[in-house]
Amino acid sequence: MKHANRTVQKIFIFCLVIVGLASFFASSKAAYACSTCAVYQQALEKEFQTHQNWMDNQWWSQYVEPALKSSADENRKANFLETVVYGAFLDVQNLMTAQRAVQELSSDTLKNYTPSDTICKFGTLSRSLALSQSKGKANQLVMSKRSINRQFGQAGTSSAQTGEVSDRSARLKQFQKDYCDAKDFGGGMKTMCIGTPSDTRLNADINYTRSIDTKNTLNVDFTDTTVTDDEKDIIALANNLYAHKVFSRIDAGSLKQDSKIDTQSTFLDQRAVVAKRNVAENTYNEIIGQKSAGSTGSKTYMLQVLQSLGLDAAAADKYLGAAPSYDAQMEVLTKKIYQDPAFYASLMDSPANVNRQYAALQSFGLMQKRDIFETVSRSEILMSLLLEMEIAKYQDNIQNRQNNPGK
Repeated sequence: MKHANRTVQKIFIFCLVIVGLASFFASSKAAYACSTCAVYQQALEKEFQTHQNWMDNQWWSQYVEPALKSSADENRKANFLETVVYGAFLDVQNLMTAQRAVQELSSDTLKNYTPSDTICKFGTLSRSLALSQSKGKANQLVMSKRSINRQFGQAGTSSAQTGEVSDRSARLKQFQKDYCDAKDFGGGMKTMCIGTPSDTRLNADINYTRSIDTKNTLNVDFTDTTVTDDEKDIIALANNLYAHKVFSRIDAGSLKQDSKIDTQSTFLDQRAVVAKRNVAENTYNEIIGQKSAGSTGSKTYMLQVLQSLGLDAAAADKYLGAAPSYDAQMEVLTKKIYQDPAFYASLMDSPANVNRQYAALQSFGLMQKRDIFETVSRSEILMSLLLEMEIAKYQDNIQNRQNNPGK
C-alpha cells in the first residue's frame, strides 16, 4: 500500500511539471526568435531526457512496475484462493456422493442379502422331510406286498399259508394275548383273555382312532428286523379290515387237470378280488406310510417350535415321537409354526426376507397340494373300482343271456 501511495504522488508531480512547461512555452513564444533559443532547447531536451530517465529507471522500475506486479500477484492469489475453495467444494461433493453411494449399496446388500432367522428355521425344519417321505413309501410297499402274500398264502410269510383255518387260529391267539379286554361283553371275556395287555393296546386291532388316527408318528419301520407293538397293531387292524376271510388254497395240480369244476376260472376270480382289495387297502397303507417313523434330522428344532407354543419337553417329544414321521413334520411346517405369534412378528423384516418367507411358504403349499392331489387320485381310483364292480353285475347278466339264448 505504501508503494501505491508513493506512485500516486509521483504521477501527480509529473502532471504539475507538464502543466508548468505548457505555461512556460505559451508565455515565451517570442523567446524562440532570440539568439539563445538553441540553449533553451538544449536545456529543455536535457530536462526531458532527465525526466525520461527518471521515469524509466526510478519511477517505473522502482515504484510503478513493482506495485503493478504486487497488485497482479495479490489478484492472482485471490483468484487462485477462490478457485481452490471451489475445487475443495467440488472434491468434497464428489467424495460425499461416492460415500453415500457406497453406503446405500452396503445398506441394500445388508437388506437384500442377509437372510433372517425365520428362513433358517424353514430350512432346518424341513431338513429330513424327504428322507421321512421315502421311508414312508418303502413301508407302504411292504404293507401292500404283505397283504398280497397273506391272501395268496405265500410260503413262510404268514399264518395264512395253509388257508382260512390257520389264519383265524393265529389271529385269535394274537387277540387273546394282545388286544383282549376282560371287561367287554359285561365281563364275559375274562375267560377268553390270556394276557394282560396295556390299556393303550386294548382292542387296538379294531380301534382305528386309537391305533392310527390320533398318533402323529407310528413306531413302524419294516426295513429293519425289529418288531414293534405298532407294527403288530396296524397289521392286525389291516387283517380285520381287508381280507378278514382268506380264500381256500388251490393246488397247482388242480389248475392243470380237466374236471367238471372250473378251477381255473375260480383262481382268476380270486386274483381279481385280491386286486380290488389291494386298491382299497392302498389308502390304508398310504396313511401308515405317512405316519411311520422317519428321520430325526429336524426333531431338535421341531421340539423347540412345540415348546414355544407352551408344551413341555416330555409332551412335545410324545407329540412328535422318537423319529418324526412325514405327517408329523408336515403338521409342524404347515400348521404349528403359524400358531406362534413370533412368526408374524418375524414378518416385520426387510422386503427381501419377506419374499423369501413367501417363497418357502409356497413350497410347503406345493407339498400339500401334491398330497391332496394324490389323495384325490386314490379317491377317483376307488370310485372307478366301485363303478366297475356295479357294472360287472350287468356284464355277467348280459354274458349269461348270450351264452344261454333260450333261457
